Amino acid sequence: MMFYLAIAFLFLVSLVVFMWREAQRNEVLADVLTFPHYPWQKPLTIFFISDIHRRTIHPSIIEQVKGRTDIVIIGGDLAEKGVPLERISRNLESLKQVAPVFFVWGNNDYEIPSAELSKLFQEQGIHVLRNDSFCLSADVTDDSSVYLIGVDDVSKGNSCKTSAFKEVRNEAFKILVSHNPIFRNKLTAADDVSLFLSGHTHGGQIRFLGFGPYKKGGWERQGEMEVLVSNGYGTSGVPLRLGAKAETHLITIKKE
Repeated sequence: MMFYLAIAFLFLVSLVVFMWREAQRNEVLADVLTFPHYPWQKPLTIFFISDIHRRTIHPSIIEQVKGRTDIVIIGGDLAEKGVPLERISRNLESLKQVAPVFFVWGNNDYEIPSAELSKLFQEQGIHVLRNDSFCLSADVTDDSSVYLIGVDDVSKGNSCKTSAFKEVRNEAFKILVSHNPIFRNKLTAADDVSLFLSGHTHGGQIRFLGFGPYKKGGWERQGEMEVLVSNGYGTSGVPLRLGAKAETHLITIKKE
C-alpha cells in the first residue's frame, strides 16, 4: 500500500513541476500573414504579448524579438491586484527596448488604481488605445494607411466600437486589439478588420484530456478576418499550466 502511495505522490509532484514549467515558458511563436489588400511594400512586424499578470518578462523574450519588431502590443492584463508598480514599470521598460509600445486595458488591469497605471503609462510614453485608434502611416489622409484600433475591456462594459472607429478611414488596413476575444462578435464584414488580436482566456490554462474552461488559444478565421486568441504569458490563480503553455507572438504582415 505504501509503495502505491509513494508512486502516486511522486506522480503528483512530477505533474505539478511540469505544470509550473509550462507556466514559466518564454516562447515566441512566429507567424507570417499575407493579405492582398495590405497597402505597404514593407512588411509590418508586431510583437504581441497578453496576460502578463504577475510575471516578470524574461530577458530571453526581449532578445528574441529585439531588432525584428516594428511595434509592441500589450493585449491587456498587464498586471493584477497585488502586483507592485515597480514590477509593472520594469516590464514596460523591457518592452520599450524592443519598439514603441501600445496597450489596451484588460479586466484585471482595473484591479490596480487606474490613475496610478495611467500616470505610469504617461511617464513611460506608452500609447494607450482606449476605444481609440492610431494611424501607423505618416499621412493619415493616405488610402494606404494602416490603423491600429484598440477597445476597452468588454467585461467591464467599457468597450465602444463607435468611438474606436471614429477616426479610422474606411479604406485603411485595420488591426483591432481587444483583450477579450468576445468583442469579435460585435464586428461585421462592413468594419473590414483584417487582423484581430486578443487574449484573456489563457487557453483554459489547465486542460485535462483536452478539456478546459476555455478553448485552447490559437489562430482562427472569421470571414476575411484573421483572429488570434493567445494563451497569454502569465497565469491567474495558481502559477500552473497544463495543455495551454505560456506564449508570446511575433506576427509579420506582408502583401500577398
